[in-house]
Amino acid sequence: MKIANIEIENFRSIRHLSLDFGETTVLIGPNNVGKTAILDAIRVTLPRFGEQRGKRFSEHDIHLGAKTRDAKNSDGASITLTGVEEGSSIEDLVGIAQINFQTNHQSVTVRTQYNWSGDTFEQKWDFLDAQGEQLVGSASAKPRNRTKFRKYLPVFYLGALRSVNDEFSHRSSQFWKQLLKATKIPPDTESQTLEELNRLNEQVLKADPHLERITRTLRRATKIAIRNQEDGDVSLQTLPSNISEILSKVQIILKNESTSPWLPIRLQGEGMQSLLVLFLFQAFVECLLNELYGTGLEPILLLEEPETHLHPHAVRTLWDHIQRIPGQKIITTHSPYFIQHVPFRHLRLVRRSNNGTEVLSLPENFSAVVPPCNALETIVRESNGKLSYRRESRTLTVTGNLEEDVYRKLHQCYGEREDRIEAGQNLSDLKKRSSLYVSDEVLRALQTQARRMRGEIFFAEGWLIVEGPSDFMIIHAVADTLHYNLDKYGISVIDTQNNGNPASFVILARALNIPWQAVFDNDQAGKSYIDRIRNHGFDDAQISKKCHLHEAGNLEDQLVADGFDTDLREILAELGTSNAENLDKQDLLSKFKSGKKKSTCSVMLADRIRNGSSIGDGQLKAFQVAIKNLCRNRESQS
Repeated sequence: MKIANIEIENFRSIRHLSLDFGETTVLIGPNNVGKTAILDAIRVTLPRFGEQRGKRFSEHDIHLGAKTRDAKNSDGASITLTGVEEGSSIEDLVGIAQINFQTNHQSVTVRTQYNWSGDTFEQKWDFLDAQGEQLVGSASAKPRNRTKFRKYLPVFYLGALRSVNDEFSHRSSQFWKQLLKATKIPPDTESQTLEELNRLNEQVLKADPHLERITRTLRRATKIAIRNQEDGDVSLQTLPSNISEILSKVQIILKNESTSPWLPIRLQGEGMQSLLVLFLFQAFVECLLNELYGTGLEPILLLEEPETHLHPHAVRTLWDHIQRIPGQKIITTHSPYFIQHVPFRHLRLVRRSNNGTEVLSLPENFSAVVPPCNALETIVRESNGKLSYRRESRTLTVTGNLEEDVYRKLHQCYGEREDRIEAGQNLSDLKKRSSLYVSDEVLRALQTQARRMRGEIFFAEGWLIVEGPSDFMIIHAVADTLHYNLDKYGISVIDTQNNGNPASFVILARALNIPWQAVFDNDQAGKSYIDRIRNHGFDDAQISKKCHLHEAGNLEDQLVADGFDTDLREILAELGTSNAENLDKQDLLSKFKSGKKKSTCSVMLADRIRNGSSIGDGQLKAFQVAIKNLCRNRESQS
């Protein structure tokens, strides 16, 4: 069974949140926005059996709004979790499991509520039906069903600070201890090993006269303590005396290269230690999970910051290794290198808004609750799989964008029915959400063309979209001159010349609610970029507010029109262009645009702009407007 969805109410920074999970889900976003809170919501709902460091609910876990300052007087917190079984049946949860007759999958939904009662927060546990209502009857009320349900969802947690001293301890480790405990040595091998250890122990004791003298001296104590005619005895045990003691001394040693020395893991670098803990979990799953939890079960790993202490190149390869770990993975990360290879639909962008923590993603499907009716189900059957409907939960699902003609037909289904207002509102909301759909075609283009920079842009608070590398360098210089540090404001500059179609980034920004501004050349190519953006559902008002053209033509024309021609002549002269000071406008632009010199000229010009005392209001106006719009928007949100 896997966790399919979690709904969280009033927990930590989260006021209300509904989040879907896949086989692997990666939570990204700034610090302190709620990523760990999502993992902890799972942990308080599904504590692992025998976990000594499990999460306990406290008053600090209550989300306190503007009107509530005391957690004890709040409405409490609620966490609703749905597990879905796609393979074998879950017959021992009969009466609790719900069947999706379209997919033949079974699901179990549990709601855990925490409310103050006397002197502590009391936990209430309810199983829910397909409509989200509390199940009634003896089956749902039996406490043992909670245990059975948790058994199907074995959750394990690895925090960002993964200590090898803890994780490889034979006393306290959640994995290593179990692996050592489960080690079975055949009796014959055990007997032979102990005989050999005794022989070696005697050799060690005879190797130095001091050891024999120490033994004789200590032996005198037995005559006093035992008080009998027969002498007791004392010996020194220099080696382990039994198998359990041998296993308790087991430690991992490794070397990084054939010429390197063997060293215990505590002497390895922090990055290697962190990696070894990950692979220790994999070894635990492969060797012991089914033995301890039941045949056929797969783990659920909650993993924080797998990139901890690793070199960027190692982080880039880490995704492939994590994919090989069996089971469902829910991961948090701050690394742009790690997410370079993560499929877009696996990502969940976590951020803080006025309503608390929110999560944005790029789903393939969008759902809404609408009342059943025959006309609706006829439209669904005729949709060639684009629409689906679950009568038991009244859930209508659309794959991709809900097209206008289909939307109107769905509206008409409810005619003059009493529930038409509710249905209409939910269908309208469904159409609005599905309009943000980003197609596989767009994602494939971004996957290949924007891989080198996409890690950074997903962590940004805003995007400045420009055409090429020259724009990239110069707009950074303009921002510095205007005293807007783009890094401070969390703004990434995206040059689309080498990274795909600007419209693809705009579609992505809209879906993820990332503020953006774009600046293009005022030529045929630049205008075509705007046309493509308009064709993806952006109206003229949005285009006017977000897209800007250089008034003089392309960037080079604008630089000359804004008085940077003298700087360009001096730069070209420095680079060896003869008679640069006497070039006419066309020759100057031609020299500046030449392939070998353009990048160097742009870098040198950006330095001149950055080191200048100021930039005029009319100079590079399109860049200035885009920068100010984004940065002032960020200031208003702070």
